[in-house]
Amino acid sequence: MKFNYYINLLVIILLFNSCSSDSMPDCIQSAGKMVFYEVPAEDFTAIHVSEGIEVIITQGDIQKVTVETGQNLRKNISLNVKDSQLMLENSSSCNWVRDYNITKVHITTPHLEKIYSASQFAVRSKGVLAFPTLALQSGMFSETASGAFEMELDCENLTVEDNQAVYCKMSGRIDNLVINFYSGDARFDGHNLTAQKVQFFHRSSNDIILNVQQEVRGTLYSTGNLVLKNQPPIVEVERLYSGRVIYE
Repeated sequence: MKFNYYINLLVIILLFNSCSSDSMPDCIQSAGKMVFYEVPAEDFTAIHVSEGIEVIITQGDIQKVTVETGQNLRKNISLNVKDSQLMLENSSSCNWVRDYNITKVHITTPHLEKIYSASQFAVRSKGVLAFPTLALQSGMFSETASGAFEMELDCENLTVEDNQAVYCKMSGRIDNLVINFYSGDARFDGHNLTAQKVQFFHRSSNDIILNVQQEVRGTLYSTGNLVLKNQPPIVEVERLYSGRVIYE
């Protein structure tokens, strides 16, 4: 009995001591030493993020893409540009022994028009992003993880679309804001985002929180509320279910 116990214990010790090997199955492979490496990329104006990747975006004069991940996970990360869209892929699909949120991609770019995220981790800005027109999408084409957009912006036009449960936390300034939550439990926290004009389609069960200066127009289709941090001159909202307009 004791012999079997020690044999099993030895097998477990050997197994976990070898987890750092490149030949180990993905589920039990350790991340290895953290590494940073730059990836050359053709010019792009859009970003597509797969599961398992956090993205940090900085606006700068020179386009640059840097990956931060574990040495043993480097082979799972691929980046390529297709039709002016930077595709970020993480092929690792199983994790029993590693910490989560290990892989981060740092992007510096002078121009950006669209971000689509299928990741469970955040897409964040580092500093203010002042792209004239920006579109943020999540959960639009298939069932994906529920991630987040956390950004400080100074844009003329911003469009946010989701069909699942994205969490948007925005600050800064927007002239024209469009929010389309087609289903699910998506939430938009814009109490620190000054928006001049807002148009929305709200079928989420969560809230849209806004700081609107001039006008807000749209329809509440579900239980989610429209929370206004002030009282703009024009509020034209149609209520088709229990969602309400709440002034705070």
